[in-house]
Amino acid sequence: MISAFQTLTLLFGTTLGLSVPLLTNTAERIIGGQPSLPSAFPFAASLIIRLPGGTGFCGGTLISDTLVATAAHCVYNYSQGRPWPATTMRVGLNSNVLENQRALPVLQVYVHPAFDPREPKNDIAIVRIPSSGGVETARVFDGKLPSGTRLTAIGWGRTSAAPGSALPSALQQTAIAVGETESCAQFVPGFRGSDGPQICTENRLLPGKDTCQGDSGTGVFVEDAGKMFLAGLTSYGANLNGDPTCALDDGFAVYTHVAFYRAFIDAVVKSAAAARRRRRVARERARSTVTVLVPIMPVVAANVL
Repeated sequence: MISAFQTLTLLFGTTLGLSVPLLTNTAERIIGGQPSLPSAFPFAASLIIRLPGGTGFCGGTLISDTLVATAAHCVYNYSQGRPWPATTMRVGLNSNVLENQRALPVLQVYVHPAFDPREPKNDIAIVRIPSSGGVETARVFDGKLPSGTRLTAIGWGRTSAAPGSALPSALQQTAIAVGETESCAQFVPGFRGSDGPQICTENRLLPGKDTCQGDSGTGVFVEDAGKMFLAGLTSYGANLNGDPTCALDDGFAVYTHVAFYRAFIDAVVKSAAAARRRRRVARERARSTVTVLVPIMPVVAANVL
């Protein structure tokens, strides 16, 4: 299972009419779902990365006007041991249909400092974009996630476990359920419950429903008081034998528990705010440089304080 996570596999699809390889591991895994309503998940984002051999695809969730949460393995260059440059990425927003999304550049990439590419832990990253232009942002769920809790997984990943199956252009959603701690501990070493750093789901609780290749980094949500809250980010999955086939009845899936990483998110928010302040100061300084006409003297540039 861990070795499958470590192997970077490129799976080709036809999203946006292009030959798009998915930056994914063979164990990442929407199956058994249906298209989402256009207004259901306005904060859903796509993430496209230009790679030396093609284009990688993942998902994400808008958590502030300028920040998108995703999986760390989506943005990580395994061969160089560091994130891919921000200039190689773009985020798509404003539509459930990939072809209709507005593309925004990525300005900065923040990977959790404890992310270890050799292990599927601390699998969270945040990318900073220009202003989303007023797109609704997701709120993070801070409540408990006991066994049996129903979650909604979304994504543009494969809708069939069959090899070579096409990717949908419209956002899909499916229901999944938080697994029993004892069962999940057999799959995730040291697992003590889904209120920790990882959320574990069991396919046997809702057979035929699962996330699949291409859903990496996309959010899973819990409904509370009629509203959807971000609970996790798609990370990886398989069964106890290491078979990564999507939607196996005896399969498990693991999601990064977003609320557990509040400190990391807060640190990124502060860093992004500091970057905005620096840009604002730079713009103000640039505007303060004016041209002044001095009688009988050449035109000079003066700094007006």
